Amino acid sequence: MERKVIVYAVVASSLWGISFPITKLGLEEISPILFAFLRYLLTSFLFLIMALSYKNFFEVDYKYLAIFGLVSVTLPVVLQNVGLKYTSAYISGFIQSTGPIYTLILAYIFLNERITKHKLIGLALAIAGTYFIVSPKGGGNFIGNLLVLFSAISYSIGGIMAKNLLIKGYNPLQIIAFASFFGTIFLAPLIFIENIEFSKSSIPFILYLAIFPTFIAYILWYSAMEKMEVSKLSFFVYLIPILSLISSHIILKEEMKLMTILAGFVVLIGIAIAQKA
Repeated sequence: MERKVIVYAVVASSLWGISFPITKLGLEEISPILFAFLRYLLTSFLFLIMALSYKNFFEVDYKYLAIFGLVSVTLPVVLQNVGLKYTSAYISGFIQSTGPIYTLILAYIFLNERITKHKLIGLALAIAGTYFIVSPKGGGNFIGNLLVLFSAISYSIGGIMAKNLLIKGYNPLQIIAFASFFGTIFLAPLIFIENIEFSKSSIPFILYLAIFPTFIAYILWYSAMEKMEVSKLSFFVYLIPILSLISSHIILKEEMKLMTILAGFVVLIGIAIAQKA
């Protein structure tokens, strides 16, 4: 496996891990769905600028991509933002790291990807590591945690759909550009079901989240997906709780324990074993 592909996956996962405490801070200044809408509206504009230099960029299956945008952007980002408003940033990161469980099963069912011994061992270690990170306190808000869990499942389904698009010959930029575009369209009417709140102080958070963990991270992630099995790539999601934990401690002053650090290394070992498959 090319080192460049691994770097792409690591950087993308790191940006997503750091995004949890930043999103948590942003939610103090703006309502959850409006936050998501403005973030992806800006991201869609950035992708549109890039798209102008690509030939045949708009020759796509619009119906499939609309569904993909709903599953990979609208649903998960709404569930995550609303859930994050009620639970802690680092717990949200841990819950999102369960994504590979669903991806492994879905990739086996729909993409005929083999579940090898290394994948199973790596998955078991990664789950154990995540369990030990969460277990000392557990906690968080149950409804908030449940919403984030559904968000993780939705992201996993989106990952399978994205892999299917890559197999059909779509390039990563097409996939994420149209996902952002359609996801933004579906987000627009949802704004009005919440009590809209907006402060100018939210603008830096919107800009950061639109550019780094969305625009840049997704380009890197889907570029890596072109060269790596979905189920194997999904193990890099286990980097998210580690970065979420560290950044939440630094930015939000959330408590960090020695057990979580040790468990984080167990997660990394699980990723390394899965990579040998």
